[in-house]
Amino acid sequence: MNIFVAIPDQYAGCGFYRQYQPHNRLAKTHKDVNVLLGAGLKNEKDEYMPDDAIADIDILQMHKQYVDIKLVEKCKSIGVITIVDFDDWWHVDTEHLFYRKYIKEDIARKLINLIRTADWITCTTDRLAEEIAKINRNVIVLPNAMDMNYDGCKIDRVEEKETILGYLGGHCHGKDVQQLHGLNNMLSRFDNYKIRLMGVDGSTVYQKYADILSDGGKLAGKSFDWVNQANIWSYPQLYNLLDISLVPLVDNRFNGFKSELKLIEAGFFRKAVIVDNVHPYKPLLKHKVNAMVVNKRQDWYRNAKYLLENPQAVKDLGDALFETVQPYHIDVVTKKRYKFYKDVLKDKHINSSDRFSRIPAVG
Repeated sequence: MNIFVAIPDQYAGCGFYRQYQPHNRLAKTHKDVNVLLGAGLKNEKDEYMPDDAIADIDILQMHKQYVDIKLVEKCKSIGVITIVDFDDWWHVDTEHLFYRKYIKEDIARKLINLIRTADWITCTTDRLAEEIAKINRNVIVLPNAMDMNYDGCKIDRVEEKETILGYLGGHCHGKDVQQLHGLNNMLSRFDNYKIRLMGVDGSTVYQKYADILSDGGKLAGKSFDWVNQANIWSYPQLYNLLDISLVPLVDNRFNGFKSELKLIEAGFFRKAVIVDNVHPYKPLLKHKVNAMVVNKRQDWYRNAKYLLENPQAVKDLGDALFETVQPYHIDVVTKKRYKFYKDVLKDKHINSSDRFSRIPAVG
């Protein structure tokens, strides 16, 4: 089974969790799987490789951000199975950071065409799969998963005297972080905590996050600090610089089609979470069992206060969440992925199980 993973040279979270990590694990655990990662199937002259070279590939896997309809059509014409991954909805919310870009470049239409054109679509959740199935019935859920074999996952928690409530999120969460406005000020009567912003990169987005979490800078250096960004390989170790993960998420249609990744990450690091009771998290949550659940804004303070006053609950919640997320272990999802790939190739009567792996496995 020869798989070509079309992935940009510089990739972030979606490239790591949806492409590199799962296919690296697939190659390591199955000797009949050969994986080649590359930026595309064109040469330096921007010309596609010869058909006979492309035909040596059994599966082309790409993420929706690649958006190369011509590549999908080219591979299909030669008999290569095309699989495109979607990890969120194609209609962004009006307040999304990329809303204007989506409208200007007509991205939603392009993504819908990509769904319609590809042989198969993989996605992160059942809710998203239901939407995709309205366009292409060939859809399967392969959830995000954690591979704890990477070095960044093996670093012990740094001992600190304060309990650290950390926020770890990307550039598109301005409205989500806004829900934490005033939390630090309300907690300021406690002297045993800090709110920590993870992954600061110097951008105006993170400056706004810092302003919200530090009460306009008043609590900087007191009950607020930050940690600079880490590359994708070191990113998981940021969880070892916090005790409680803050997971705010505005309840809107776009967010409802996101994945459970923030719960999955926190769970595998045995971290307590305070989390909005909305999809995609809602089906996994049990209040005061595996999470502190937020139903209304004042719950952010009430839940944080409870955990600061009950340190044993921080550990107990983290241990319970660890058990909750075991179905998202990389080896569980890899078994499902392997069976899926074998099944779609069987349908095409393709057998290429005697070739050697082309990439080294990590971990």
